[in-house]
Amino acid sequence: MSFLNFSNSKKAVMNINKDAILHLSPEEKRQLAFDLLDSIDEEFIEKPVSEWKKLLIKQRIDIDKENPSNATEWSELRKKYFGK
Repeated sequence: MSFLNFSNSKKAVMNINKDAILHLSPEEKRQLAFDLLDSIDEEFIEKPVSEWKKLLIKQRIDIDKENPSNATEWSELRKKYFGK
């Protein structure tokens, strides 16, 4: 079963009901995730990463390796910024 139905155009009009999604079975959520990933345009996936972005990523990884105790758990960040 597919949850996303895209027309030939690059834009899709969808009604998304968060509560309905949260009540899907694990298999339905898995299928939805795959459908979403499959809908990403190949052109987007194949774009090269710019040198400045590569450098930024490397710097952030190096900072984390130097002091991993400074990392913050995702659950803490989510609570701080989204109240969840």
